[in-house]
Amino acid sequence: MRDLSLHILDLAENSIRAGASVVAVTVEGSVAADSLRIAVEDDGPGFAVPPEVAADPFYTTKSGKRTGLGLSLMQGAAARAGGALVLGRSASLGGALVEATMRLGHVDRSPLGDLGATVSAMVATHPEMDVRFRWAFDGQEFATSSREVAGQLGGNGTSSMAVALDMMKRINAAVVPR
Repeated sequence: MRDLSLHILDLAENSIRAGASVVAVTVEGSVAADSLRIAVEDDGPGFAVPPEVAADPFYTTKSGKRTGLGLSLMQGAAARAGGALVLGRSASLGGALVEATMRLGHVDRSPLGDLGATVSAMVATHPEMDVRFRWAFDGQEFATSSREVAGQLGGNGTSSMAVALDMMKRINAAVVPR
């Protein structure tokens, strides 16, 4: 995958397939510390196997498939940029936690991509979920959630597309491309 945002979308889809009702995406970075951290966590059941098994490209929980490349591809993207991938349990949501760290300025770091469109796609295709997004970079922070936006737009009668588009606008206004 060319952009890190596509890895984020893949991880969120894994959470949804596992039965999560909340998916939280966090992107944190620092130019001075030359660091980038991407975390995707959920309130689902968590990993049923040890982390080294879950990240194995020949392990998958999807029936009819022989490979599960999402985690191993994210692991490779992090490693190429001088970082690592850690799998665990979310302290705040109780489900799975996938955390990638890497050097922000590494020549082989993939671009972040369009985070607004990624989160918007998650909201539009899974309106039953609460999709949370947090951006913290060099002292500036922004956070939003699909439930929060739906409430601000008028509550239960709000269409998922209206929420998705509003979240995309908010995220694109707050996120500085890196």
